[in-house]
Amino acid sequence: MERGCHILTQTVTRRLAFSAILLLMPFLSFAQNWVLNGKVADLTFGTPIPNASVISRASKANAISDSTGNFTITLKAGEQLITISSVGYFPKNLNITYKEILAGVDVKLAPETRELKELIVKEKAPDENVRSSQMSVARLDIKNLKNIPVVFGEVDIIKALTLQPGVSTVGEGTSGFNVRGGRTDQNLVLLDGAPLFNTSHLLGFLSNVNADAIRDVTLYKGDIPAAYGGRLSSLLEINTRSGNKERVNVAAGVGLMTAGITADGPLTKNKRLTFLAGGRVAYPNLLIKRFPEPTNQNKAFFFDLNARLSYEISENSVLSATGYYSHDSFKFPEDTLYGWKSTAATLNWNKQINKSLSFQAGANLSYYTFNLEGISPTNEYLFQSGIRQYNGHLRVLWTPSLAHKLDAGLDFTHYQLAPGNLSPRKQSNITDIDLEKEQAIEQAAYVSDEWSPLSWISVSAGLRYVYFKNSGPGTVYEYQNGVPRTEESIVDTLTYGKGKSISNFGGLEPRLSVRINTGKTSSLKMSYTKTRQYLHLISNTTAISPVDFWKLADDFVPPQSAEQLALGYFRNFNDNTFETSVEIYRKRLSNLVEYKNGATLLLNPALETDLVPAVGKAYGIEFSIQKSKGILTGLVSYTYSRTFARVQSGFASEQINKGDWFPATVDRPNSVSISTQWKWKRGWTFGTNFVYMTGRPITFPDGTYRLNDVVVQDYSQRNLDRVPDYHRMDVSFTKDTRVATDQRRYSLWSFSLYNLYARKNPYSIYFKQSGTRLVSYRLSVFGTIIPSINWKYHF
Repeated sequence: MERGCHILTQTVTRRLAFSAILLLMPFLSFAQNWVLNGKVADLTFGTPIPNASVISRASKANAISDSTGNFTITLKAGEQLITISSVGYFPKNLNITYKEILAGVDVKLAPETRELKELIVKEKAPDENVRSSQMSVARLDIKNLKNIPVVFGEVDIIKALTLQPGVSTVGEGTSGFNVRGGRTDQNLVLLDGAPLFNTSHLLGFLSNVNADAIRDVTLYKGDIPAAYGGRLSSLLEINTRSGNKERVNVAAGVGLMTAGITADGPLTKNKRLTFLAGGRVAYPNLLIKRFPEPTNQNKAFFFDLNARLSYEISENSVLSATGYYSHDSFKFPEDTLYGWKSTAATLNWNKQINKSLSFQAGANLSYYTFNLEGISPTNEYLFQSGIRQYNGHLRVLWTPSLAHKLDAGLDFTHYQLAPGNLSPRKQSNITDIDLEKEQAIEQAAYVSDEWSPLSWISVSAGLRYVYFKNSGPGTVYEYQNGVPRTEESIVDTLTYGKGKSISNFGGLEPRLSVRINTGKTSSLKMSYTKTRQYLHLISNTTAISPVDFWKLADDFVPPQSAEQLALGYFRNFNDNTFETSVEIYRKRLSNLVEYKNGATLLLNPALETDLVPAVGKAYGIEFSIQKSKGILTGLVSYTYSRTFARVQSGFASEQINKGDWFPATVDRPNSVSISTQWKWKRGWTFGTNFVYMTGRPITFPDGTYRLNDVVVQDYSQRNLDRVPDYHRMDVSFTKDTRVATDQRRYSLWSFSLYNLYARKNPYSIYFKQSGTRLVSYRLSVFGTIIPSINWKYHF
C-alpha cells in the first residue's frame, strides 16, 4: 500500500513538474533568447521586399518582413543559420552569432530569372504551406501572371483566382467571384486596405485592377484573420508595390483592347521618397465594330489609374499614400448609357518602436457611384446610386517571446449610401424619385495570438468584437401584425432625426486555427471562423451588375452571419517540388437576403416588402496538386461543393419552393481546373488552361396559363433546373527577351488563344412564346475562339 502510494506520488509529481515546465517554457526560453532586426531588399533596384520569409531551424523560429522590408526574429543563443527567401528571388543563407551581430543585418536578394514559378504559389518558405498554422489561403505571383492564357490577352487577377479550388464564377464575362458557395457581395476586396465595391471593367469581362502596379495578391477562403471582418466568405488583399529606390523604371504595353504605362522610382536625391504611377485605357470599340448587328452598334470605354508615394522617415518608420480611380461607360444603341466610377485612397504610417513592438496607423476612403442614363428621345432620364465608406484604424504587433506573436487593433468605419435617385430630362414622362440616404457607423476591436508551445504544434486564436449602428435621418414603416409585409399593410411611419439610432447590432466573432505536424513534410490543420456582414447587395441578377445597389442592415433586414469549420491535410513530396492538399469545409449561414417572386427592387421605398429572410448551408471538399519546380510546372485542382438556401414563412406568398431546401444560384457541384506552364529555351513559355464546371442552377417555366387572352409563363419552382456544363481550353505563348537578371531594356510578347475549341458555353437559357409553343434559346457570351497578342516594353 505504501509502495503504491509512493508510486502514485511520484507520477503526480512528474506530471506537475512537466506541466510547470511547459507553462514556464515561453518565459525560460525568452530569458536565453536574443532579438535580431534586419531589412530585406532587392539586389538590383534596392526596393524593400515585403512578406519575405526569415527562418531559423535551430531556433525553430520564423518571421515575415513587413511592407518596409523590416523584420524581427527571436533566436536562441549560439551560432545560427538564417535562411531568407521570397517568391521570385534566390534564397540567401546567413551564419551569425549573438556577439557578431548587434546592430542588425541588411539582406539583398537577387531576382530569380532562370526559372519562373507558377502563378499560384506556396507560402514564402519552401515548406511553409505545411508549417504555417493558416489554411485555405491562396497567393498569386504577379510577376508570372503574363503566362496565364486569358480572354483578350489582358492580365486578369480575378480570372487567375478562379483557377484555385473553391473559387468560381456564375458564368463567362461576369463580375465578381464566388468562394466556397458564397455570393459575390460576401467577398471583402481591399486595395491597400481600402474596399472596392466593384471589381470589373466592361460589365465583367476584365478586372479593374492593373496588375502592373500590384505587388501581391492574397485570398483567404475561410481562415480570415481577426483584423478583418464585414464579409462572410473571403478576404482578398491586393497591395500596390513601392517605387524603385535606385532609378526610374518605365513599362509600356499595348494589346488588342488596352494600352497602359507604369513608372516608378525615386523623387529625391536621398532616395527616401519614391513614387509609382500607372494607368490603362481601353479601346474595345475597335473590336465591337467587327461583331454582327446589332451588337456592333454598342459602345464601350474604360480607364483606371494607380498611384503610390512612400517616404522613409527613418530606417524603422515609413509613411505611404496610395490612390486609385477607375471609370467605365457602356452604351446600348439609341437606348441606355451605363457608367460607373470607383475611387479609393489610403494613408498609412508603419513604425518599428523597438525590437519586439511595431504599429500601424492609417485611414482610407472608398467611393463607388453608378449612373444609368436613358437617351431615347421619348424616355430621357438619369438614375444615380452609390456608396461611400470612411475608415480609420490602429494596429499593434507585439512579439514578447519566441513562442508568441500578439496582434491587436481598433477600427472605425462610417457608411453613407444613396440607394437611388431618378430624375427626368427635358420632356420625359418619367416621375422624379429620390430615395432616402442611409448612414451607419461600425466600431470594431480585435486581438489575436499565435502560440507554438511545442515544435510540432501551433495555435492561432483571435477574437473580434463589432458594434454597428444604423442612424438617422431616416423613415421607418411599421406594418400590421399577422399579415405579410406589403405597402397596403403599413400602419404607421416613424421619423428619426440626424444621428438618432434606428437599429443597432453587435457581437463577438471568434477565429481559431491549429496546425499539428504529422511528419517532416506533412501536417494536419483545422480552422473555425465566425463572421457577420452588415452590408447587403440587392440584386436580381446572378452576378454583380451596375444596377445593383447596397443596403445597410436594419430591423427588417438584419446582418448576415456565417460559421465555417474546415479541416485539411497538407503534404509535400520530392524536396517540396510537389505540394498536395485536401480540405473539407462546412458553412452555416443565416439572415441571407432572398426575393419574393416578382419582386420590385429598384427605386422601391418599401424594399422590405419584397425581401424575405433565408438560411443557407454549404459544404465541400477541395483537392490540389501543385508542381513548383522544374521545366514543367502546374496546378491541378478538383472541388466538389454544394450550396443550398431555404425560405420558411407562415405566409404562402413568401414561401419559395414550399419551404424546402433548393440549390443556390452559385451551386456548381463539380469543378476541375488544370493549369500548366512549360518553360522552353531562350525565354519562351508555353501555358495551358483547362476548366470544367457543372452548369449553374436556373429556373425554367413549368407551364403556361392564359390571362385576358394573353399566354403567360408560370415559374413556380426556383433553381431546380441547370444550364449545360461548362468547359474550355486556352493556350498561350510568352516570350521574355531578357538574357541577364539586371537587364533594364527588354520586351515581353504574349500570344494567346482563348476557348481553343470554340465551344458555345451557354451563360443562360430563356424562353419565348411562339404561337402555342414555348421556344427556348441559349445565350453564349463567347461562342468562338478569341486570339490576342500583347507587347510590353521595359526601360
